[in-house]
Amino acid sequence: MKILSFDVSGNYSSISFLNNEEVNTFRQTHDRKERPDWDKLFEGIGFDSDEGFDALNCIAFACGPGSYTALRITASFLKAIAEIKKLPLVPISNLESIAKESSYWINENKAKIFVTIEADANESYFCSFEKKNDEVLAIEEESVIKMDHLLKILDEDDCYFAGSGWPEQIEKHPNFLSQAIGSAESIAIIAKKKLETNQDFLPEDANPVYLKTPDYKKS
Repeated sequence: MKILSFDVSGNYSSISFLNNEEVNTFRQTHDRKERPDWDKLFEGIGFDSDEGFDALNCIAFACGPGSYTALRITASFLKAIAEIKKLPLVPISNLESIAKESSYWINENKAKIFVTIEADANESYFCSFEKKNDEVLAIEEESVIKMDHLLKILDEDDCYFAGSGWPEQIEKHPNFLSQAIGSAESIAIIAKKKLETNQDFLPEDANPVYLKTPDYKKS
């Protein structure tokens, strides 16, 4: 199975090419509002954007939560390609991607993982997951959560923490998985698993996820 995946959702851009069990990944950091440089991403993994799409089984991308401008640009760009090439387009949660990456650093067969991504106005995007052997499953709906609530979550025992949206106290926590930052590689791995369920992933249904509280005002 051949999957091309993208994570362009904030202050970095990442691309991966999964070819059966092998994954080739390129990642670059940039300003949060900077538009993705598609040519540079393709060049980073040696992907031929003129002919390479014809050999793919699907395209996958991080659909959020994150920078909505970057997510919208990515979704629009990939929808057009997927429609033309008649390819499935698989949207994957950024929070799930970080949870999946976190699981590689956890030795236990079963564990709880709390994941956050930095948002605005002293809030973070949040979801909790459970690792069961090689699977990572969400155990609640994704939401926006305030920092003072996250401080209380840090007091929980027998669990792990990952992501960029925690209070600064997280740096001293022994179960903070700072290595798990999200990338297109985990997006590709999750997409491969989803494709094996034989679900339909139509390009028109692959939309960005934008989580905000009802009283949100951009600063």
